[in-house]
Amino acid sequence: MRRDETCRRVLVVVTLVVAMLPQTGQAERKKPNVLVIFVDDLGWTDLGCYGSKFYETPRIDRLAKQGALFTRAYSSCNVCSPTRASLMTGKYPQRIGFTSWLNPGKPSGANSAATHLPTSETTIGEAFQQAGYRTGYIGKWHVGSEKIGMPKQHGFDWQMATAKHGLPGSYFHPYKRKGLPSADVPDMEDGKPGDYLTDVLTDKGIRFIRETVKESKKPFFLILGHYAVHTPIQAPKKLVEKYQAKKMRMYGSTPLKMIPERFNRKVPARQQNPTYAGMMENLDTNVGKVIDALDELGLTKDTIIVFTSDNGGSCMPGSPEKRPTSNYPLRASKGWNYEGGIRIPTFITWPGKIPAMTTAEPVITMDLYPTLLELTGGKQLPKQTVDGRSLVPMIRGQKKTLNRPFLAWWYPHSNGHGTQPCQAILRNGWKLIHYIEQNETELYRLDADVGERNDLAKKEPGKARELLEILNQWVKETRRN
Repeated sequence: MRRDETCRRVLVVVTLVVAMLPQTGQAERKKPNVLVIFVDDLGWTDLGCYGSKFYETPRIDRLAKQGALFTRAYSSCNVCSPTRASLMTGKYPQRIGFTSWLNPGKPSGANSAATHLPTSETTIGEAFQQAGYRTGYIGKWHVGSEKIGMPKQHGFDWQMATAKHGLPGSYFHPYKRKGLPSADVPDMEDGKPGDYLTDVLTDKGIRFIRETVKESKKPFFLILGHYAVHTPIQAPKKLVEKYQAKKMRMYGSTPLKMIPERFNRKVPARQQNPTYAGMMENLDTNVGKVIDALDELGLTKDTIIVFTSDNGGSCMPGSPEKRPTSNYPLRASKGWNYEGGIRIPTFITWPGKIPAMTTAEPVITMDLYPTLLELTGGKQLPKQTVDGRSLVPMIRGQKKTLNRPFLAWWYPHSNGHGTQPCQAILRNGWKLIHYIEQNETELYRLDADVGERNDLAKKEPGKARELLEILNQWVKETRRN
């Protein structure tokens, strides 16, 4: 009897001691996983939940309604590379020398001064790696190339399919374009004819998640950087045929109206490109595949999902019928500082932790860095400069606004989308756009004029001067010499 009692007491003590020991695997498991779905050139009205009637995105729409949806989210720049650098660092992109896209081997006036992310920057990948996450990056990168500039040099344990160029050679296997080797998508040797890039990237991303769960016992941080819906505009044949028929049902022989823009440019007034619509449906299907995989693995409640774009929709290059999309009622396109070039769809979900909500508070790409750190219990380095603001107090109902003085954009380039060097500022509902070389200023009241058609610069010269002074000072403070 005494022996049994002694054994029981020893067992209790051992159990208590074991319970008090650090449980590394369990502690890491308690941290939420993070999945960032980073879409290329996705316009503000390209999703059903943002108003599209032509494109069909039911899985994305359903996901968006489960979390915090931002109706006035902005990209940090009107083109891709600076916005991507901003996501990586939480900074205005010009602080680190990114003012336009990177274009390997083909210098032009539109190119950024930077050639890669500085290794001195603490990227979001490094922040999560240091916090005990297994980090992965798949797909479009476009903030560097070769040894010094790829994801593995910036905090990602695993990288896949990161081409040097900002677009794929093709969306169909082998994902190459004759005469443009920098657009070849690497790590795709196991493919076969007929494979479609967005499908393959998604499958490889799901494989990363499964491997992490099975082998590392760490939470994962994964950026799934789709090349879609950037040019070349290509989609599976059945989807193209589906939307050709839908276009005829909706519009028949009604001609496409083109809206005049500055510098002798025009943009389409409606969404009607069947191939682009096919790309959108395929993207939606693949977002659904990832959600289903998380459900199967029992990770849905433990995973934060961010869905966003790197700039506004592209609707300038090509003949009218072949323009990728329309951003109407927003003005202009990717490459411009009007709303059509910088307003983007963005939402964040985390079941049971982020309530379903919609907010019109202006937010921007660089806010995602501090937001994700706070949501996962991470911290910025003591001397780390971050321009973004955490959205956590707002999405948890603790604050209604961010009380940010302004947002601003600086694009000192011309580009193939038709714009000229310009800068812009958004402050208290007013938006000022200043064309640098023409020294011309436009002023809009966005709450009454989201299409930016009623220029108030001459009626409100004092307000225009005030905003331009703030904007110029901001450029001086943030640009890298």
